[in-house]
Amino acid sequence: MATTRSAEKADRLRELGADTVIVTGTGTDLARAVLTATDDQGADVVLDHVAGGTFAACLPATALDGHVVNIGRLAGPASTIDLDALSFRHLTVHGVSFGFSRDWETVPVLEALRADVLPAVDRGEITSVVDTVFSVDQYHDAADRLRSGNAVGKVVLTFA
Repeated sequence: MATTRSAEKADRLRELGADTVIVTGTGTDLARAVLTATDDQGADVVLDHVAGGTFAACLPATALDGHVVNIGRLAGPASTIDLDALSFRHLTVHGVSFGFSRDWETVPVLEALRADVLPAVDRGEITSVVDTVFSVDQYHDAADRLRSGNAVGKVVLTFA
């Protein structure tokens, strides 16, 4: 399952393998849509790249004993949540900041990548989705592309 704030991205997400795509930019109630798609069970793991009000909406969309991982903060760093949605569902919330990881956390991740992920990449089982490639001197354009909300996949900077 995948979510997007833009209907234009829904088909691309399906092409990439999402069996269900929920478009939230149209006023769709995220929690209700996820619960409907999962027969009222909710998602076992939610990866939240948006934060703000979206983070709060993720909690009631998560299954009992599920996990919510906040990765990004596109909508800002603050969120007001319903503590009942957190507590009654027995959720675990994880915060991740890849730019400020601690060594003792990063090393096991890198070791797992080497052992499990890199061979899968080599076999073609995992591929990157690249939206746009910019040279490093076009970093302003790359940042604008990220801020636009239109990127699907990674925005890449190359160094000559």
